[in-house]
Amino acid sequence: MRYIGRKLKQLRYDLGLTQTEMAAGVISVSFYSKVERGLHDIGAEELIEILQKHNISFQEFFSSVSKEDADKKKLNTLVNRFIRAANEDNDNEIVDLINEFENIKPKTPFIKSQILLAKMIANTHDKNSLARLSEDEKKNIKKIIFQEDTDENEYLRIAIIANTIRVYSLDEASFLVTSIMRRYYDEDKTDRKILFALSALMTNYVNWCFENGKSELCIEALKYLKKLPCTVELTFFKILAEYYDCIGKNEKDESAKIRDVLSKAGYQTFVKKMTKAL
Repeated sequence: MRYIGRKLKQLRYDLGLTQTEMAAGVISVSFYSKVERGLHDIGAEELIEILQKHNISFQEFFSSVSKEDADKKKLNTLVNRFIRAANEDNDNEIVDLINEFENIKPKTPFIKSQILLAKMIANTHDKNSLARLSEDEKKNIKKIIFQEDTDENEYLRIAIIANTIRVYSLDEASFLVTSIMRRYYDEDKTDRKILFALSALMTNYVNWCFENGKSELCIEALKYLKKLPCTVELTFFKILAEYYDCIGKNEKDESAKIRDVLSKAGYQTFVKKMTKAL
């Protein structure tokens, strides 16, 4: 049921149609909307009739499964590489990856959205990039983050917010981060991949608060980081939580030791962005 709904939704996006146009009078728009969301099943006759209205054969509708899976796997690999490159401020890798996004065929609405989001991260991933943005451009980025249809990949949405958090004012960011923490308050019930994105978001936000001398704003975010499960994937963020706890207590020697260990481990680029103890 959910598979058919997702396929119909993607086909509608590819055709550039509204739900009313896609339903084509075969079923009601409200019923069709629920089919897309996986809340209702659709009969074979109705499905075939809808496809015929748009000159799509039943066989064609189901034949793209393997290619679609391969494309999604490739796209997910590119997205993960891009997020890592953005976190490391690797501008050359960012440019190369955007070119790879651009070369994906066909340009479905989903792929176009990923290209747009990749370019958006490229324009916001460091202070120099942010400084080049006008206020109107920042407003547009905020709109894009929540307008783009990334409901099927919440990890991507959180990763995007983590990398573009500085387009918001500190007050806006605080409200946004608090809302996200409330949604994912139970880490035991949260997907491990999403926990990784949440960790990156909290780390970037905490660092920004300390940069601005507003450590009181990130107390809950720091607590959130420190209570995350002790898994290999989250080790880096757990260490950072300890680091910010040290600088919050003005423990200069301890924080310096953590910076030194991270530098020796190859995280020099990230260490440069970390707020130092005062």
